[in-house]
Amino acid sequence: MLTTIFFDLDDTLYPRRDGLMQQVGARIQSFAETRFGMSAPQASAQRKRWREKYGTALRGMTEEGYAFDLEDFFSYVHDVPLDHVKPDPRVREMLLGLPLRRAILTNADDKHAARILSHLGIADCFERVIHIKSLGLINKPHPEAYKKAFAMLGVTANESALVEDSAVNTRTAKALGMTTILVDCPPSGDADWFISEVWQVGDILKTFVQP
Repeated sequence: MLTTIFFDLDDTLYPRRDGLMQQVGARIQSFAETRFGMSAPQASAQRKRWREKYGTALRGMTEEGYAFDLEDFFSYVHDVPLDHVKPDPRVREMLLGLPLRRAILTNADDKHAARILSHLGIADCFERVIHIKSLGLINKPHPEAYKKAFAMLGVTANESALVEDSAVNTRTAKALGMTTILVDCPPSGDADWFISEVWQVGDILKTFVQP
């Protein structure tokens, strides 16, 4: 029986089309250029390779021995405007209507998560924000990230659902036994449910969660 639902943060609780993560990606590339002396093509290629191999550029830089200040990285890459990201009252209504415990599970840091949730007007809708620093820098889609999140809330995979925008992340979650919902992704074997907008999560859960 489901008791808990984890939500990814970026490109999940607001639409991918808002382009915020594209801006963050550009800042990550700029970070590699300014801090490591890479050319723009080198930094672009490295960012793509890090994400594909490690799940995040942060883990790639760490695993490959690049010297950098963690707080400098987070503050630099998340220094993007939010004026084009519009709060959607349907999302807040959906969250408050779910008969489940609600938590954030994000590869971003705590400050970015707090800023986004406050901007969207939904910070009070979650009992906990599980961010990359609280996970000891172990990021999704590594199984240990999910297991740490389960332990923090005292739940099992079978009791938990995950709402994500990344099929790579739901693939691991589904293999662990979580119920998985992908937002704005084509149907595949990587998740149990597929929706176009995050506020539709409530409609999906009505089919198998009793209030």
